[in-house]
Amino acid sequence: MSLPSLPIILKIGRGSHGIMQNPYTDSTGQLTFKVDLKNAADVFLVDSNNYRNYNSGQKYEYFGGNYTQTPVTISVQGTVRWYLIVQGEGQYQYRFY
Repeated sequence: MSLPSLPIILKIGRGSHGIMQNPYTDSTGQLTFKVDLKNAADVFLVDSNNYRNYNSGQKYEYFGGNYTQTPVTISVQGTVRWYLIVQGEGQYQYRFY
């Protein structure tokens, strides 16, 4: 059974975050991630270069956005390391596949 996915949205943001511990995974092609939220949150996926930019307060590109409904499902492509970032109050659960 295929999970419905939201459109992939590529955006540019500006980070102002110290070094953080975020879940990550290495992709060898297509990657989908699913996040179950307790509350509305900003949910996005960044590659290694953009993760460094995010943590150092520089401009970065990401896939995702602000979500008020759960689950959030986003798919991306590329043979890179992807980091999941969830900003907002409350707990969440995630799964890469």
